[in-house]
Amino acid sequence: MRDCADRDQAGSIVMGADPASLYGKDYVNRFEKSQSIERLRRLLPLMNLTPQSYVADFACGNGMLMELVAPIVREYAGVDFSQHFIDAANRKKAHLAIHNARFACASIEDFCSEHPEYFDVALAMDVSEHIPDREWISILGSIKSSLNSSGILYLHTPNADFLLEIMKSKHFLVKQFREHIAVRNPGQNAEMLNRAGFSKIETTFLPHYNVLKYLQPLASLPGVGRYFKARIFIAAQK
Repeated sequence: MRDCADRDQAGSIVMGADPASLYGKDYVNRFEKSQSIERLRRLLPLMNLTPQSYVADFACGNGMLMELVAPIVREYAGVDFSQHFIDAANRKKAHLAIHNARFACASIEDFCSEHPEYFDVALAMDVSEHIPDREWISILGSIKSSLNSSGILYLHTPNADFLLEIMKSKHFLVKQFREHIAVRNPGQNAEMLNRAGFSKIETTFLPHYNVLKYLQPLASLPGVGRYFKARIFIAAQK
């Protein structure tokens, strides 16, 4: 696995923006202070992870999923194009004394080319909304190539149909995160996965992980319920 001394050459996670300005050390520091592991812990019951599973965490960030996933699988591998995130992930690995985890600073495409048909499970948590369509389809194809014949991809992302996301897209009262350049609805996510060759796509809607979770009961309302489904969790078979 190649090291990434220069993040601008490590991959192309964001198009139309300078990656160093978006995902540099300041961003990583803010991420570590603001993100809670609890928002990911709730996803574990939706995944089929076993003690024999080889798991890849794509755009792993600071390895937040490691402490949840590594103890219950055979191997956890995290990949991210940000050396700052990989450094943070390795510090966390050392602090927690986790021995079946490894991290690589690389583009997803390069990492997958080095691991053909290797993984049982691929994780793409809160990454797809950072990547434009054409590039995301290409990345999905690479992820698919890294999965074995019965491999599965789990994807978690904001829902473009959620009322707050609609407000952000129209610049009404709230601003979109500048890193979120491609928030998609369930149909658009399924289309991307289909075009990349995935099948048996199953979508689950989840409440938001902050105070907006109290809007979730409104998701059952006829006609307008779609506007209150905040988060999308997708399982897609190779």
